[in-house]
Amino acid sequence: MSKTYLEPSNDFVLLVDMPRTTTLDGITLPDNMQQQEMVFGTIVAIGPLVNREYTKPEDRVCYGPFAGKTVAIDGIEFRLMKEGQIEGHLREKEQHE
Repeated sequence: MSKTYLEPSNDFVLLVDMPRTTTLDGITLPDNMQQQEMVFGTIVAIGPLVNREYTKPEDRVCYGPFAGKTVAIDGIEFRLMKEGQIEGHLREKEQHE
């Protein structure tokens, strides 16, 4: 196992895209339809200028399909993008008794 890792600079975040399975009533949509959708991913690392109160490693986020750039490290594909390209955070709703 390699000890090489990519540390994001400034306000960049490093993510791993979640697998995309797009279906409409059990029918897989063609690639050109999938590109119109939001992409979901998990943040792996954040740069030093990222708002750490709001964006943290392991957060699940959504962003446009063309956001950032892809990079492969040790055979794993990552996406490197500016924090401002994140369009939403997936949060768990707190249950109050």
